[in-house]
Amino acid sequence: MEFIRQIERLQLLNKLVREKRTGTPDELAKRLDVSRAKLYLILEELRDRNVFIKFNKRINSFEYEACKGINLEFTFRILRQDEEKRINGGKILNLFGASIILDGSKLS
Repeated sequence: MEFIRQIERLQLLNKLVREKRTGTPDELAKRLDVSRAKLYLILEELRDRNVFIKFNKRINSFEYEACKGINLEFTFRILRQDEEKRINGGKILNLFGASIILDGSKLS
């Protein structure tokens, strides 16, 4: 499931940046299993959401500016039959607007 991999990628990015041990942009891209260009697209998407991450040459790592990190949670569970009746199906609530962070294509 690519979606889960993308969530895991963001969790790893957050962990490494919080701990200030990302390494160079090329090293970080390799650890996240993305191209350097894709890494910068992810960072740009986060910047659009007011999460600022910059590279610090002195410590050879990316670091957060003006925050300690982000909280990213994801859960996956099977619904019981009685639960599916309570789900508001057929309508997509897009609380975050267009996003390219997950797979590079805009979500609408």
